[in-house]
Amino acid sequence: MKKLLIYLENFLPSSQAFIINQAEGFHRFDTEIMAGKRINSAHTKNSGLRVHDIRSSSRMRAGELLLKVPRLPVPSLFPPVHNADLIHAHFGKNGYVVGPLARRANKPLITTFHGFDATYDGDPKKPGGFNQVRFFSHGRRQMASWPFNWSIAVSDFIKEKLLEKGFSEARIHRHYIGIDTSRFSPTATTRRKGLVVSIARFVEYKGHRLMIEALERVAKQGIDLEFAMVGQGPERDRIVELAKRKLPNVTVHENLSQDRIRELLSEAELYLHGSVTLDNGHAEAFGLANLEAQAVGTPVVAFRSGGVGEAVKDGETGFLLAERDVTGMANAIGNLLSDQALWNEFSRRAPIFVSQNFDLNRQTALLEDYYDAVLGDHKKLGNTL
Repeated sequence: MKKLLIYLENFLPSSQAFIINQAEGFHRFDTEIMAGKRINSAHTKNSGLRVHDIRSSSRMRAGELLLKVPRLPVPSLFPPVHNADLIHAHFGKNGYVVGPLARRANKPLITTFHGFDATYDGDPKKPGGFNQVRFFSHGRRQMASWPFNWSIAVSDFIKEKLLEKGFSEARIHRHYIGIDTSRFSPTATTRRKGLVVSIARFVEYKGHRLMIEALERVAKQGIDLEFAMVGQGPERDRIVELAKRKLPNVTVHENLSQDRIRELLSEAELYLHGSVTLDNGHAEAFGLANLEAQAVGTPVVAFRSGGVGEAVKDGETGFLLAERDVTGMANAIGNLLSDQALWNEFSRRAPIFVSQNFDLNRQTALLEDYYDAVLGDHKKLGNTL
């Protein structure tokens, strides 16, 4: 089997569980992880993937410092890189960091852009972090011309953003990650009346305040509501305080396993997604949680922001509203929670839509095909790199 090395800054925040799901689905590539450091989270405990923790190796730690600061790649300090046939970096900044190492080791590099790394157009210094600043100030532009780098866009929306930033269309592959439809599928679980779920980091662009405003309007119509929020982030305390002040019943969860998320979505009557576009250009890339909800038969109400429209079939599996249209969102929520026939039809169609278009096994096989194509292209380039 060919050897794939996935490079990450951290293994693995809860919001990035999709990376494990994807990696564990490969059949033609022996996959390992190389990460700057290892962190504990609910979904990593049972993973069988081999993880090379850079911080636990003095040799790789020295190599990381050389790579990150003076940008000096020393492949001999990274045994996992030497053994790999292909390196796949998730997130643009990580691709920028590991790029010189991949080139010196003569390994093809694929970088997946997941959202912020492709959409952000603001002050390069604001996101913080030494290499993050370098990435946004000049690194992303440099990556667009790297002959040894291929890019994956997680949606058509992200592909368009990369094209706007000078990336070659011939080197961008739009690939939906997909979800595990054997795990996320309809069950006989009893729905909790009025339960609305949101799974999102507590950050500005996720639109929690707008969702709360819409739900407050619905509650004032006398419709029973329970709002369950899942996530972490810098605005958590402020958002939770606002929700509890405005809504009759609020619960908050952190760091849930994939199985617990599936159970919560299966109990819900509605999934709510409030992402909006910020002034700095940042917008939702796609929204995998929308697919997870629909896969278990839970309709979605969301703003048509960024790539969200690619993950919901408007008027059939959920409702899509114009960004920040709180009135429209409230009406859509009220309609689905009060019209059982409408809810039943959306709930029936949603898992079919996901299974036909976003099944993880099918998408992972397509990704392995792309890996093979990149290896072939890299071989043809040979000494020209």
